[in-house]
Amino acid sequence: MKKLSLFATALLVVASIASCKKDTTNGKVVFGNSKEMSVTSYDSTFLPEQYGHFSWGNTVDLDGDGQNDVQFRSEDIGSAGLGHDIVTTLNCLNENVAFLGDVINQEKYLHIDSTLHTEDSIWWVIGVYQTYTCERMAETDSIVDSTEKLSLYANNINDSFGFDGTFMSTDVVLKDRAYTYPCEPEEGDHFITHYQISYENNCNMFPMDEVKYIGFKMTGDSKSRLGWMKVILHNDHVELLETAIQK
Repeated sequence: MKKLSLFATALLVVASIASCKKDTTNGKVVFGNSKEMSVTSYDSTFLPEQYGHFSWGNTVDLDGDGQNDVQFRSEDIGSAGLGHDIVTTLNCLNENVAFLGDVINQEKYLHIDSTLHTEDSIWWVIGVYQTYTCERMAETDSIVDSTEKLSLYANNINDSFGFDGTFMSTDVVLKDRAYTYPCEPEEGDHFITHYQISYENNCNMFPMDEVKYIGFKMTGDSKSRLGWMKVILHNDHVELLETAIQK
């Protein structure tokens, strides 16, 4: 009886280990793998809808409950003086959806360059160029802002993630725009100062014209499920190819 008891105990230990391994495997989602996933494919007829004169995009129901969860939105932003460009965002439409990425403190820097030359024998001309950027251009650059934000992952096929990843329910900029404008010159005693201000807006660098996967987590009815969106970011819109969520 003692030997049988030890054998039964060993079987329980092995079964317990196997069960733990099985749970860990099931907790992971592999991008592009449709096993145990509900997958929705989109074709070329799924085109952006126009929301306003210079705004268009798509809303998407990720879990099939009849409620839209996310929105891809592209807007033509600018002016005659600053020029025009498309800004594209991925927006959360409810608090049940959260995107996969890193939560970081995004620092913004001010970089200053200057030039000096004589326009004639009397006037000195000073050029001051102020550039606001998300990457330090020189050691002397000063920090002008620090904001907590989600750095969205641009995942590849066969990458994997699980519930232990970092998720945040927030709007994300996929494509931003840079612009530059001059200020009115300032005159002093025998000198004129010209200011030029540039905003690089390079905090958001989601890859363009490549197939990428965006991971997400949906929470509702006392449970959470993982999923992905398969997308291509173009200059003026997002092409949605596929969405998937755990069954």
